[in-house]
Formats: sequence, structure tokens, C-alpha cells
Amino acid sequence: MNAPRLLFACLTLTTASLSAAMLPESQKIDQLLAQGWGKAGVKPNAPASDDVLVRRLYLDIAGRIPTIEEATAYKESNDPQKRAKLIDALLASDGYTSHMFNYWADILRLSDNVKGRLTAEAYEEWLKKQLKANTPYDQFVKNLLTTDGGVWDSGSIGFWQRDENKLDHLAYTVQVFLGTNIVCAQCHNHPFDKWTQMDYYHMAAFTNGMDTKGNGFNIKGSSRPELDKKTIQAMSKQDQKAYRDKMQAERKKLESGTNKEDMQKVKQAMQDVMKPLRYTSAEWQEGKLPTLPHDYQYKDAKPGEKVAAKAMFGHEAELKPGQTTIQSFANWMTNPQNPRFTTVIANRMWKKAFGIGLIEPVDELTDSTVASNPALMDYLSELMVEQKYSLKSFLRVLYNTDTYQRAATTQEVQLGEAYHFTGPILRRMSAEQVWDSFVTLDKGNVDDSVDAENTRLHQYLDDLSMFLSTIKEKGPEGLVQIAKANADKLAANQKKLDEMKAQMAAIKDKGGDTAAQAKDLARQAQQLRKETERDFLIGLVGEERAADLRQGYNAKQPEKTKRPQIDPKQLASMTKEQRREFMKSFNRKDGKTSGGKDINLATRASEQPSPARPGTFLRTFGQSDREQIQNASEDASVPQALTMLNGPVAEILSSPASKLNQDLAKADSPAKKINTLYLALLGRQPTANEQGVLNGVIQERGDKAVADVTHALITGSQFLFVQ
Repeated sequence: MNAPRLLFACLTLTTASLSAAMLPESQKIDQLLAQGWGKAGVKPNAPASDDVLVRRLYLDIAGRIPTIEEATAYKESNDPQKRAKLIDALLASDGYTSHMFNYWADILRLSDNVKGRLTAEAYEEWLKKQLKANTPYDQFVKNLLTTDGGVWDSGSIGFWQRDENKLDHLAYTVQVFLGTNIVCAQCHNHPFDKWTQMDYYHMAAFTNGMDTKGNGFNIKGSSRPELDKKTIQAMSKQDQKAYRDKMQAERKKLESGTNKEDMQKVKQAMQDVMKPLRYTSAEWQEGKLPTLPHDYQYKDAKPGEKVAAKAMFGHEAELKPGQTTIQSFANWMTNPQNPRFTTVIANRMWKKAFGIGLIEPVDELTDSTVASNPALMDYLSELMVEQKYSLKSFLRVLYNTDTYQRAATTQEVQLGEAYHFTGPILRRMSAEQVWDSFVTLDKGNVDDSVDAENTRLHQYLDDLSMFLSTIKEKGPEGLVQIAKANADKLAANQKKLDEMKAQMAAIKDKGGDTAAQAKDLARQAQQLRKETERDFLIGLVGEERAADLRQGYNAKQPEKTKRPQIDPKQLASMTKEQRREFMKSFNRKDGKTSGGKDINLATRASEQPSPARPGTFLRTFGQSDREQIQNASEDASVPQALTMLNGPVAEILSSPASKLNQDLAKADSPAKKINTLYLALLGRQPTANEQGVLNGVIQERGDKAVADVTHALITGSQFLFVQ
């Protein structure tokens, strides 16, 4: 038997002996990998220890390090199925929801630092619920693409509100879900791929009908038909047209009974009243096609021509009876026959588990792209379909492979270099994993605080829904009556506003130092507009509801978070000074350190502003700004080291209220305290060599050795890396 075949036979036997209890799908993956090892003449990495594996599983699935109790329970268990059981438990946990939210927030560029802050927060909550429910990925994508209505109907409209430019949004959509970069073709034929500018506009025709600039209401009448959307979609095209013609005729009839002057008064009064409804809706308008730009330079069409929808590759997007164009697009994209949809998500999840994709980059596929292990890539695509696009089920298979439980490869794999997956890749923690691990050290397991429904948000969304319904019920005639009832005051306010505009224009023409006067006039004008808005709003919904709507939704108002538990025995063991400091920290409500530095370790990263603001802990450690897809950085920096050594994290972890310090206080000697530190931070005991060094530190520094070792460990690579 020649050497490669002998090596392959040995590897296959080794794999079989280590994985007798694994899932058959996991065994199939290991077999395909072993075939690749045999061809490449490489050996798999050694099996990882329980210390390494339990920490890796918690970081990869739940996004945080395990507590001492969680790690110890796993390592002390003699259950041969303990790894599979832990994987199942973590996939079912709220920690998984939190961690996957961070992952998808980077891919979908979720940001609450946008104009539609209300919609952005509802979108974030919707995403968490989809992940927790394990909505099949193909259905998840369909939900995003075909959603419409108001944010009170579904937070998923935030997907469409993310970008004001529809053409830009299309490029991101294709890159995320089809792993294909077509952004260059928006302005000209792609210089490095086959896509033409015409291809781009054919694809844009599928999504061009999504209107995100409306507010769910047309002053001339309701923008929504009386029948629900599903009923209309079930009609034939002929019946749909007849229904729309009927609704339009009724609107015209209604408008004919209202003179233009009255309608103009309503429009003026409604300008400020309707502000809360901005950026809160997405409405599909069938038949709205894009036009080629004025500088279109190719011979296949002329500038300004309308472009019909056409799929860029694969089978055609069939428009079935009763379907909208966007629905046909969603069905085409998520169809298992689509040559890239399934491959892309399977490859993304593989990279999520192993640190590098079978195809790299994951979102720049071309017709010439070849996976590093084609047979495995084909099988993973088949597996995704077999698992009915359940990401939890798919990841469960990957984490149960023998290959995943092997030691990490520490050598860096360069872009373009083939990696044969002899084990996972050594990876640096993401910013969110670092944060969530510190939360664990400070508060213990707070995973169950994830995905708590934002009561204030939903109350305000209900208020907006009621507000819009009231406007629709009133109709143009009812709005005119309200305007007439306030006509004198509205006219007086409008006259004052016109006078102020004239004064401000005169001040501007004269020049000179008139900024203070202009500022005062602007303030008075703003006050008048608020009075007009208030009076009209009271006429619409009554004084009490008007007050709620005018108060609005304050996203910065903090939600209640779970307080850490006090161990009575531990409290009794403290000195008087320690108890005073403990209670001072425990009772602090703002989550800040005694130095007043703004860091709150009460909740996980998924519950923090998304993304965090520049200069904060998460951004310092590389969290994405969400301007581009997966724009996070895992590079080390000097500010990170300074944050670890001198920042508020070290101060919080030294507080008697932290979980880490409660654990340390249970140890009755510096040596035992340092063992506790190793268990908490690295999930293991010190090695013999490390113990020798530590003994010297303890002898020299005494009780101060604990703080020294704490700083050394949290700034070291072993803590910051997923091994």
C-alpha cells in the first residue's frame, strides 16, 4: 500500500474510533475531510482537552466564556454524551440568540444610529425573535424581502429602511444572500466579473417598487386598500386592477367634495403632526420600474429607458398568479435550485464554526470560484436543504464533528492559501465576545436577560398604529373639519410664522452680527409650530392620547436590568469596609464605576446600543460601525491594552460586587485565589511551568499577586483567543 493510501486508511480508522457516537451527518463530514487530508498528505490536529473544548463551545455558541461552575460541571461529568448534550443546551439558550444577533447585525448592518431610530430598534427586536424561534433561513430571508406595512406590523421593515438609496440596497442584498459583489455594475459594466450595468438594473427592477418614504397615509385618502393584502394577492391580475380602479374612483369622489383651500389647510396642519410616522413604513407598489441613468453609455438601451425584472443567473424568477414582483424575487432567491443561495449560507455557517470558509471571501463568488474541498462544499449545501434551512440543526452537525473537537491550528492561513481543516482555526475573540465574557466575570450568567420585550417600544408602536388608524377613519372630510375648528388659531399662527420668516430673511440680507436675533426668532417659530401640532393632534385623538404621542419614544431611557445575587455567607465573611464597598457598588443603578466612567456590564453586547458609539469599549475592541457588511476588526491595538490595564473594566472586576471577586473571596490563600483566576479566565488550572512562576510571584508580592496575575491574564493572548 502506497504512503498516501496508508495515511488515509490510518486517518479514517482514527476518525472512526473517536466518533462512534456522533451524528451520521457529522461522520460524513469527517470522512470527506479525511479524504482531503489523505490527498494533501497532512494529519489532523490532536484532540482538544476538555478545558479547551468547553471554553470553545461556550464562546462559539453562546458568545461568552463559561462560568467556573459551568466549566467544572462539564469537566467533572463522566457522561460519554456530555459534548453533544452541551451543544444542544447551548444552541437552545438565550446566549445563542445574543451571540447570533451580533453576528447577523454585522452582516445586515443593523444600526440604531439612523434617522428611523424607532424602526431600527423594532428591527433589532424582530431579529432576536427570529433567531430564538430558529426561523428557517430561507423563510427568514423571504420575510425580510417581502415585508411591508408599518413598523407596528413587523420590525422587519427596518431591512428596507436601512438604506435610502434603493440601488445601493440591492447591492448589499445580493452580496449578503447570494455572496456576489455586483456593486461596480451599478455605474458601469463590472471590470472583473461578467455583470453588466443592464444586469444590475434588471435585478433592481425586482425591488424598485418598495416605497420607504411614505408614512402609511395619503392626505387624499388611505394609501392602503380596504381589503387586506393577502386577499388582494389571491385575486387574478384582472380582478386586482378592477379593485384598484374602484378604490381610486372612490377617492376621487371623496376629494371632489372637498375644496382645494380646505385641503391646503389640512396639509399645512399635518406637516408636523405626521412627523412621528416618518421612516416607519415600507409599502410595495407593483409595476414601478427603474429607469437607466442619464449617462448610460452602452448600445443595448438608451438613457432613461425603463428596465424590466430579470434574474441575473440560474432559473428565471416566475411571476405566478396573485404574486407581486418582490414575492417572485424572494422565491427565486431562496429556491434550493438557486446556484448560490444555499452555498453561501452553508459556507457562512462553516466559517462561523471553523474560523475560515471553504470559499474565501464568503461574499465574492464568481463562476470560476472553487471551494477548498469541493466535495465537502457540495455535501454541506445538500445538508442545509436536508435540515430545511434550520441554522441550529446545521450548526449542531458541525459542532458534533470529530474535526471540531480537535486542537486549533495556530498557523495563520493566508488569503488564497488552501486550508485542509485539520482542526478549527485559532481566532481572536470578537469585541462582543470580549464584552460578554467580562459581563460573565462581573455578573455571572445573565443570558436570560436577552430578548426581553421592550414594553415602552411596543406601547409607542401601538400609539402610532392607533394614530394612523384614527387619521384613516377621519378621512379627508374629518381632517378638514378639525382644521376648520382650529382655523382662526391656525391662521394666526401661520401669519406669525410668515412674518418671522420675512424677518429672518431680512436679517440675513443685512448681514452683520445678527445670529442671536435669528436664533430667538427660530425658537419662537418652533414654539408656534408645536402649538399648531398640539391643537391639531388633540382634535384628532383627544388630549390624553395626544400627550402620549407628543412625548414620543425615548430610546435612551434605561430598561430595568436584573441585579446580581448576594451570597449571604460571602457577605458575612467580609470586613466592615468590604461590606460597605460591596453595598455601594451593588446599589449603584447607573452601572458605572466609582470613578464615574461610563461602562455598564449589566447586560450583554446585544442589549447595548447597536453599534456602540465611537470611543466606547466595544468600538475600541473592533466592533463594526455597521457601514459595510461584516466590517468588524479583530486586530490588537494600544488603546485596547490601555483599556484592559487602566480602564473601567479592571475597576469593575476589582469590585466586591463582581462574580469574580465573590469567587476569589471563597479561596483562603493567594495560591488558591490564583487557581480560581485561571479557572474563571482561562477555564483551566495553571500548568506546572506556570505554577513555578506563580509561586515566585506569590512569595514576592503576597496578596498583591492576585491583582498582578489578573492584569496579566486579561491582557494575555490566552484569554483573548478562542483556542
